[in-house]
Amino acid sequence: MDNCSITTSDASNNWPDGTISAKLTMNPYLLAMAFEKAMQSHMRLWEFINIAIWEKLGSPESDTLMEFAANMELEEEDPKWKKRLKIAARHEFELREALKKS
Repeated sequence: MDNCSITTSDASNNWPDGTISAKLTMNPYLLAMAFEKAMQSHMRLWEFINIAIWEKLGSPESDTLMEFAANMELEEEDPKWKKRLKIAARHEFELREALKKS
């Protein structure tokens, strides 16, 4: 199974292999456990997962996230959501910069 694994991180060596669908490439074992932990914490699953990712990224501030998204390099084959994110972030970032100058 190692040759057809969709994960490559060292941490993924501890996860059972699995894919729910082509669109959701999250390990179903991790998703099920995250769902249970989220319910125990009285949180929505998406928020629980976002907090975990945010902490793993070093808890970046809002401005750092916004600037990153505004300055992303995009490729033609990137998904539409990523392109829309860059446009929205660029707009918000430019508004914040304009407000700082006023």
